[in-house]
Amino acid sequence: MTGLKQLLIDLAKDPELQDKYESAPEKTMQSYKLSDEEIKAMLAKDLEKIKRLSGIDELKSNGHIQAHDYK
Repeated sequence: MTGLKQLLIDLAKDPELQDKYESAPEKTMQSYKLSDEEIKAMLAKDLEKIKRLSGIDELKSNGHIQAHDYK
């Protein structure tokens, strides 16, 4: 599993991580070892690119992109 995919799944489940991501998104993404391309896509909230990079087709965004209902 990629770091991006894991981050998206964790963001959907963990309110503390959501707060951490909101206050320090780049630091949070670096802790998941995201590539520069992945970080740029997340910061730009480029949903199509994030889908492609993560392999998760069912992404939703309400200001934050998360993998909702991922199994």
